[in-house]
Amino acid sequence: MMRCCIGLLCVLLWLSLPVFAQEATEAPPTEDTEPTEPEVISDIPEAMPLVDEGGYDIINILLTGHTTGNNSSNPGLTDSLMIVSLNKNTGSVSVVSIPRDLWVYMPDTGMVKVNQVYFFAEREEAGSGFAALKATIQHNLGVIIDYYARVNFDSFPELINSVGGIDISVDCAIQDWRLKEPDLDVSNPDNWEMYTLNVGRHNLRGSMALWYVRSRRTSSDIDRGRRQQDVLRALYRKIRAEGLLENFPVLWEQLNQIVVTDINLPTALGLLPVALETDTADIQYFTFRLTQEINNGFSDDEGRFILEPNREAIATLMQQVVLPPTASQTSRQLPTVAVVNASGIDGLAMVAADRLELEGFRAIVVDDPGNRRAYNYVVDYTGLDKSNPIEAIKDVLSIADSEVEVTPDPQRQYDYMVYIGSEYPTFSCTRSVEPPREIVVDEPTPEPDAAAGG
Repeated sequence: MMRCCIGLLCVLLWLSLPVFAQEATEAPPTEDTEPTEPEVISDIPEAMPLVDEGGYDIINILLTGHTTGNNSSNPGLTDSLMIVSLNKNTGSVSVVSIPRDLWVYMPDTGMVKVNQVYFFAEREEAGSGFAALKATIQHNLGVIIDYYARVNFDSFPELINSVGGIDISVDCAIQDWRLKEPDLDVSNPDNWEMYTLNVGRHNLRGSMALWYVRSRRTSSDIDRGRRQQDVLRALYRKIRAEGLLENFPVLWEQLNQIVVTDINLPTALGLLPVALETDTADIQYFTFRLTQEINNGFSDDEGRFILEPNREAIATLMQQVVLPPTASQTSRQLPTVAVVNASGIDGLAMVAADRLELEGFRAIVVDDPGNRRAYNYVVDYTGLDKSNPIEAIKDVLSIADSEVEVTPDPQRQYDYMVYIGSEYPTFSCTRSVEPPREIVVDEPTPEPDAAAGG
């Protein structure tokens, strides 16, 4: 029974984490436990114009992950923030991660990091946190939030374990401190170890999944948002594969014991058709990009590190997230890519396929008994001269021009065929993520509240 309940939670979370914005430190950064007070300003920033929803029935859901439980002493920071936008008319879905250090105006309060809004509102008046978050997002991003769903980091491992873990494709190795065993005392330095999650396909259980979505020692807050999106995608795949969408009304009460949300049962039932009809390849994923939507900066009051918003670029991005595709775009077929594992290393084809899916391809892993290869190779069956998406394939999979074969075939089953070579793990990371590095001898272990990567 609980297994199905958690699956429904995954549905709710799914319906509903580029370049780094802060350099990695020798010691894993810790989460703030007592945020600096808001910066008082005299000139209130102008509210961002609302995005145009084009007359469609669009629902925007705010997903939040919290570092602590909600109590009067520490309401907790919302260090995971995502907006999921659903178009009930076209069935389209998009997800955008909001970086926690985004510098925003909190109405009637002042300038704060967006992950602090809930904290300050709850500290002032219990129960006001999500109203403040909704108002802040509307003022700064121009998006009206219809509903919210909240999961604490304490309950996140239980969610993952209840579905038997999730399968994640890692194309950039992640290195950070972790507890040797999840139940060990976090205050004992001997209980910590430096751990590297290498390139490949991994089944992550609860504590490791939490470590994966929170780590930023060699990664970043921006990339962490991308990995949180990966986890949502993995959860959704799991619930579809195991048929965990049954008995929704019966399990609603159990669902609400795990997630805090203002979505009621009739609304949730109304969203199920979108979940049933949408494949992960049909979902569009967005992140804020450094030097485009955001820039590194420091606050005026105490010189705190912040991400300064670029209003025009943010307005364009949020319009792309919320405004649904046109009818012609909705019905068009995504370019198809067959991915063959020619490396001899288990799981590498799926790693490449997942990366291609995020770039707008419908990637399918296929078997091919052909010869092993060292480097990635692509066969182009489209014969396109202009606007050929093969350039995106070459970029994200680091394929040289010499490793491209053009063989136009009007009767083709796939648009492209990609062969993944054994050297792929050495150049698979085409994101701004640091490679694992040697451990500094005197590098301190994390503070107690930095468990799972801070």
